[in-house]
Amino acid sequence: MSYYKKAFAEIVERLKVISASGGLEKAYAESLLSQIMVILRDLDGATKSWCEAVIKESFTEAQAQTILTLGDATSISEAASSISFSMLARERVDALISDTYTDLLMATQNTERKVKQLVRTAVSETLRQKALEQMGRQSMKKTIVDDLTQKGLSAKLNSEAWVGIVDRAGRRWNLSTYAEMVVRTKLTQAHIEGTRVETLERGVDLAVVSSHGAKDACRTFEGLVISLHGLTPGYLTYDQLRSTGKIFHPNCQHHVSPVRDMGLLPERLREKHREKAIEAQKALRN
Repeated sequence: MSYYKKAFAEIVERLKVISASGGLEKAYAESLLSQIMVILRDLDGATKSWCEAVIKESFTEAQAQTILTLGDATSISEAASSISFSMLARERVDALISDTYTDLLMATQNTERKVKQLVRTAVSETLRQKALEQMGRQSMKKTIVDDLTQKGLSAKLNSEAWVGIVDRAGRRWNLSTYAEMVVRTKLTQAHIEGTRVETLERGVDLAVVSSHGAKDACRTFEGLVISLHGLTPGYLTYDQLRSTGKIFHPNCQHHVSPVRDMGLLPERLREKHREKAIEAQKALRN
């Protein structure tokens, strides 16, 4: 978020030239746009570097936790040292980094288009303002100047430029809020994928869905034992649950903890699984 806030602040600072003079001359517009594009390219570069570092960190952290949970190490440091970053792991991490960066880049590009549009509109309005001034239409000129003041520009930035995306439901996502949602979602997904890769390589298929006292549809699946790879008959799979959109959805905080053998779980957890399995089957049918 600090990268985005810094970029926003710098762009707003550049745009103050419009409100300060009550307009924008065409001769300065291209220079202004060039400055803003540099800020956005720097933002893209910082975002990509961050994605590469933090997605991999979340993935490998999940691998280490998986090793520790399965009892194949006695400490998190021992578990971390025994991670083998296989070809499968590299492919998953690279795909996650690419997906995360693409989602963030899409929103930044939308902001870039809107800022360009705002600057070009300011140039057009400045030209119109001068034409009206020559015609003696001062009241109409005042309306344009008001739109080009700091207050007018701020309203346009908030309503248009800082909208990262408009989703299928028609919701307008503020760029910062959207970026935060993408990052939170992808980090959770990276953690789950780290667990899935490590369990697959260790011959483990079952895992328990975490419990957080969720209030939404996720609560149906909390404490449920699932098949991570679809290798164990009789258990709902991770892919089945994710495809419903009722859990492991954007902004979802649920993760999974590996289980080597159901018999090793305390009876209360096995009972909770049995209850949740009935609820989950009903939810899937609906």
